[in-house]
Amino acid sequence: MNRPLLSVCSVVLFGACSFAAVAADSTSTQTSNSAETVRAHVEKQREQLSGVDKVAVPTTQSSSTVLDAPVDTGDAPALVQKP
Repeated sequence: MNRPLLSVCSVVLFGACSFAAVAADSTSTQTSNSAETVRAHVEKQREQLSGVDKVAVPTTQSSSTVLDAPVDTGDAPALVQKP
């Protein structure tokens, strides 16, 4: 009596755990999508209330524009060549 009951209970519990895992996976994608939407909305409101959205973002110079600039050598010492 105990042995068949143990195997039936094992199958039922294993099936319940598998079902719970599948159900959790299917609802987590819906929850994460709505959480991302809410987070984006909250961030937008925070930027509007603090005034950050009105601040202009300065453009940064790339390193090539700095390297391409001419070098002023007017104050450089005179080069003397040795024989």
